[in-house]
Amino acid sequence: MASPAIARSSLQGRLVNSISGAGEFSLTLMVRHVSNPTMEGIKVLSNIVLLDKTGSPASAETRTTGCLFGDTQSYHLRLPEDVKANCLVDDYFRVMCSVEVIGDGATEEEEELPDLRHDLAMMRDKQELTDVSFDVDGESFCAHRLVLAALSPVFRAELYGSMAESKMASITIQDMGASTFRSMLHYMYHGSLTNAGKTGVPSTMAEYQRLLVAADRYGVDRLKKICEDKLCGNGITVDNAVSMLELAEGHVCPKLKASCLDFLSDGENFKMVATTDTYFNLIQSVPSILVEIRNRFSMAHENPTSTEHGAHKKSRMC
Repeated sequence: MASPAIARSSLQGRLVNSISGAGEFSLTLMVRHVSNPTMEGIKVLSNIVLLDKTGSPASAETRTTGCLFGDTQSYHLRLPEDVKANCLVDDYFRVMCSVEVIGDGATEEEEELPDLRHDLAMMRDKQELTDVSFDVDGESFCAHRLVLAALSPVFRAELYGSMAESKMASITIQDMGASTFRSMLHYMYHGSLTNAGKTGVPSTMAEYQRLLVAADRYGVDRLKKICEDKLCGNGITVDNAVSMLELAEGHVCPKLKASCLDFLSDGENFKMVATTDTYFNLIQSVPSILVEIRNRFSMAHENPTSTEHGAHKKSRMC
């Protein structure tokens, strides 16, 4: 049952009166629920009483109660002569109406509260109860140890284990850009990278590559997969095929690696990539890659339909 405060804040209503003769008045109460105009699932209990010239309730004969299902309820009051004389002032009378609401009719969306991550992100933005800071490439980032430990086994060991960082209020992170760390923190507090209005959310493939490395470094596996899917889904080109393949090999990204090998199995793509210094350096450092490229090339040409209509020329989408 809604409290009177809730009823007053969520309802709008008005009284309409008319004289039907023989000292009888007809009162109509019309109620509208602000967030539920159809009044579905709402029961309104009302009580109406005339007030005398002093503002006090008149005799019991002028009281009436009603139960309203919908948006309108009519009431009829009979006014004896003594009551009329006591209540009418210049042919006007005053009425006190109380309304009680059962079931507020709020929708599920209105009742939904922000999740815990939203609240924690707001606290971090305001630096409320943060208990650790990170110095990354000249920028400082405040955070909550417990949030980071819950999402990263590396942070858990670093912040709560026997490592020296567990006793440090400020930790310096090497070999990572500030924008990359900002994006990782954004994901850890929000659970996604979809908030385009938030600074630090990656916008280029190079940034997603760096973020994948950071996610792998700290064991944030879900973020790593998001980055891998993003890199595959936005296409592999002649310019980035080698760096993508090197990234996939070094950070165990099987989907990204398979996409790179598929791209290189096209003869024209392979010719353009194989003449670059980056490809030569990769083959020198990871000789097994050449074997895998040859095997994938052979498989592709044993099944010509896989490269019909230039499907793998220039770029390939996952």
